[in-house]
Amino acid sequence: MGIRLGKLDGKVVVVTGAGRGFGRAIALAMGSAGAKVVAVARNTNELGTLAAEMKSQGQQVLTVPTDLSKPEEIDRLRKAALDAFGRMDVVYNNAAISLWKTFEEMEIADWDFTIDVNLRGYFLVAKSFLDSMKEHHGGSIVNVSSSSAELGFIGEIAYCPSKFGIEGLTQCMALELRPYNIAVNSLNVSALEGKSLKPTGLTEEESSNLPDAVKTNYSDNTELARAFGDAWVFLALQRGNGITGQRFRTKDLAVSLAAEGPEKLVEKYKGKLMRATYQTIDFPKVVRYQTPGGGIKEQRFD
Repeated sequence: MGIRLGKLDGKVVVVTGAGRGFGRAIALAMGSAGAKVVAVARNTNELGTLAAEMKSQGQQVLTVPTDLSKPEEIDRLRKAALDAFGRMDVVYNNAAISLWKTFEEMEIADWDFTIDVNLRGYFLVAKSFLDSMKEHHGGSIVNVSSSSAELGFIGEIAYCPSKFGIEGLTQCMALELRPYNIAVNSLNVSALEGKSLKPTGLTEEESSNLPDAVKTNYSDNTELARAFGDAWVFLALQRGNGITGQRFRTKDLAVSLAAEGPEKLVEKYKGKLMRATYQTIDFPKVVRYQTPGGGIKEQRFD
């Protein structure tokens, strides 16, 4: 299934963390579906190459370099987007950082920065465009999450709480914003079959310079957009009277959408919310985890 061209014609979509990886693929998919894309990231070079790629395909894109840990920069983002396009229909909250520090290594400033970008940033970006969505009688907010919202991991002492928090934020927003016909859902990332996602700290330039034997292990942005674009567009098209308050895994949503079609999926999830269910699992015998320098350590438990 390819991206259905024109499904988002006339819609404006903001994608945070759009410079690289999963967010870049989402931006490409939104543009391919006809949306006017506001691409947000801290790395201006990556935003520049993204804009060049999208414009070469006749797509409309505005790039706004933004540090999401700073509320004043989010205010500037809101003004730039609304000045350029006059409205906002879809927010894809995707930007995230992980410093790969343990509990003992984590400093207060590290903690605050991670939570500010990964959780408070989601809240502030969505809140910035709430009035525009209300004015245009609806919208869609997609909060990108991960398996770190399901389990704790070593080296993710701030990242995991931020992702667990995103799920609670999504559920609260779904309840409060449904009267305005605004859908709020969370989306777990996925890689292509047999591959993994590029590490979030790896720039596009760095990834392009990796040996071919390493690069083949990572999902290509264009391939991600082609494989999952319809699923991402489907969520962008949801409103409060459709699917809201759900948590989807990208790959599972793409498979279900292809097998059942959009109408049956809406019928299946409309009027439902998601509740976390905790269950007891075995304590691991060995845990491998990433370090701040990019290496791997191993922790064994008796």
